[in-house]
Amino acid sequence: MKRTLIETSAFIIVAVLAFAAGLLIGDLGASPGKETVYVSAAGGGEETAAAETTGEAANEGESGGGSGAQLFTGIGCGGCHTLSAAGSTGTTGPDLNESLAPDDDTAGIEEMIVHPNEEVVEGYPPNVMPQTYGQSLSKAEVHQLAEFLVESTKAMP
Repeated sequence: MKRTLIETSAFIIVAVLAFAAGLLIGDLGASPGKETVYVSAAGGGEETAAAETTGEAANEGESGGGSGAQLFTGIGCGGCHTLSAAGSTGTTGPDLNESLAPDDDTAGIEEMIVHPNEEVVEGYPPNVMPQTYGQSLSKAEVHQLAEFLVESTKAMP
């Protein structure tokens, strides 16, 4: 009886230590930063955001130190949009080199970023671009991003 109790206790201690070590080792490889990943729900047109933004980009954006180009790259705009100035070739969304025109100004582009379904480029469906940039980006970040797009395309300030 005493031997069984000792073996059981030893087994529990080893199991707890192994579990704790697994948690510790698993966290050692984890990134301290976060990045936002948007996943479109099939058929519903809604997006869900899994929290993650690189710590560096988030800190720069909060302090206003990030540039529009860094935001464009950091939040993944290039994964969907082609933009020569960013070296991106995404095709899910419109080619920003072509779709942003001289009548698009900084304020209008800010609105397109924050409310993307208000003006959808012909040939592209609504509810593809994340609807959450108004919440996940500060007003300063939206402005920086819009200014970068004006500087990089045919749009006007």
